[in-house]
Amino acid sequence: MIITAKDKIPIEKDFKVEAGPGAGKTEFLVNHIKNVIQNSTRLSCVRKVACITYTNTAVETILKRLGKGVADKVEVSTIHSFLYKNVVKPYCSFIPNEFELDCKKINGHDEFFVNSKYVREWLDNKEFDKLDNPNTRNQILKLPALNQALKSWLLSIKCVYKSNTISFQCDNTKAVGYDNKKNIRNGLKAKNLKMLSSKLIELKKIYWRKGKLEHNDILFFSYILIEKYPFILDVLRAKYPYVFLDEYQDTNPVQAYIVSEIRKKETIVGVIGDKAQSIYSFQGADSSLFDSFKVDKNNKYTIIENHRSSNQIVKFLNNVRNDINQDPCDNMDLDEAIVFVGDRNTAYNKACEKCKENKEKTVVSLSRDNINSNAMKKEIEGNDLNKKLLEEYSNMDSSSERRNYILSFIEAIELAINEKYKEAIKRIEWIFRKEEHPKKIALCTLSKMLKEYNSYCEGTLMDFYDVICSTLNLNLSGFRKGNAKDFYEHNSYKSMAICINIVDDTSNHITIHKAKGSEYENVIIIGTKNTKSLLLNPNLDANEEHRINYVGMSRAEKRLFIQIDDLTADEEKELHKKYEGLFIERFVGNM
Repeated sequence: MIITAKDKIPIEKDFKVEAGPGAGKTEFLVNHIKNVIQNSTRLSCVRKVACITYTNTAVETILKRLGKGVADKVEVSTIHSFLYKNVVKPYCSFIPNEFELDCKKINGHDEFFVNSKYVREWLDNKEFDKLDNPNTRNQILKLPALNQALKSWLLSIKCVYKSNTISFQCDNTKAVGYDNKKNIRNGLKAKNLKMLSSKLIELKKIYWRKGKLEHNDILFFSYILIEKYPFILDVLRAKYPYVFLDEYQDTNPVQAYIVSEIRKKETIVGVIGDKAQSIYSFQGADSSLFDSFKVDKNNKYTIIENHRSSNQIVKFLNNVRNDINQDPCDNMDLDEAIVFVGDRNTAYNKACEKCKENKEKTVVSLSRDNINSNAMKKEIEGNDLNKKLLEEYSNMDSSSERRNYILSFIEAIELAINEKYKEAIKRIEWIFRKEEHPKKIALCTLSKMLKEYNSYCEGTLMDFYDVICSTLNLNLSGFRKGNAKDFYEHNSYKSMAICINIVDDTSNHITIHKAKGSEYENVIIIGTKNTKSLLLNPNLDANEEHRINYVGMSRAEKRLFIQIDDLTADEEKELHKKYEGLFIERFVGNM
């Protein structure tokens, strides 16, 4: 059934709403919650509506739109916060002793981090005596490349629900590190990874004994508790007669299982999402779960409006997908999308010129990954940027103190340049932790380094090292001939700086993942091979890289620019055939 974001639907029926970008999903959700609060007879001071969304930013947006008079009757949170508050925290004493969780030490949950001390303790397990050469326990602990490979592998850990069982798994493709002596990447062998995988739960127990929980643990223990103590579901149903989930295409099998259990009795469950915007498989999201959420056909809705983009952009986006054909609502009749064939910085500058001619705001560049968005900030060209440079640096410089100081200051400086001053000071405050006023000293030293920025930003890492030592009067260890000295002399400050991840990036150059949920007047997509592939043969159902590009393109309100490196004459004909009115501009040297 076709509806608009303003339409009301029955409040006592499970529902599913599918809506494309700019359709007003948040507006619909907020309106529906208000409708439930005004008309339901099943709410009280202790019975609330649960609204679960994907990010903390989305939580704040929904709360703001609900207003103070309504927000106290709704619990708006992320899925992990919801489960922690309502399942794990109140019932942690019920968790079986076999998991060795110390409930008294629990204080929230956070991102997973690799603690070297915990990993070393884990590897002391006698089972790991069977690890084969070249990945024996001693080799993994002592060889930097293998140690790095293990850490990278562990950082990919996910909570997986399959065939009615729950477990922790890591991505074996991530088990690689950099061997600086042989100048090659080295990794852990499949047989050894299988053995390590079989004991992942033992590593988890080391964290749990310390009361440390990460997001995957919340899903894991929620499943364990609900399976073992079904009365918890009754408590949830009694407390939340309505549960609404935004961005349901980003859910994972564990979350979907818990939701399916809740909706078996009493509680009304509604989901909102768009399969074409499912881009979080690296976090375990499964876009097929949106289809598997079944409701009566009369309670399945589609919003086909697009309140965000111009007529031309909506027409362009409709040519990319084959399920929802959106209708532009604001009747903005502007220019067609433009494809620039050439280098990205020239493309960005040309896009800015075109917007300036129309007296419009600047252009926001959206990139596939962090290193390319940072490269755009510093106008660095090329597609051979080293994403693993920070990992290589960890292996090249054996002086942990020098390495930690250098990295901390690079992170702080780049955060400050991106106006993240509070986070910047935190990055270097630890250096002066033994001083009387560490935060004040950190602020002063950061200020000094920012004033000296022009003296090292175009230089080598060695230049940066020299400026730190002279400007801050730090006594860092010097260099002998060898890998560390060579690395500092042959790698630039910029090449290191573009590897820094600015989490809440609000600049004009960010990644597509960071832009999800946002909108900008003018957008340029910094293309990859998958960008051209999407334009020529879109497949949003099966290809996540295509969906990522689609999400980026759909952020644009007025003007959309797409940069790609190359385009053959035949490919250009195909694009003109597929996208009526599409403008393609080539730069000299890219014919």
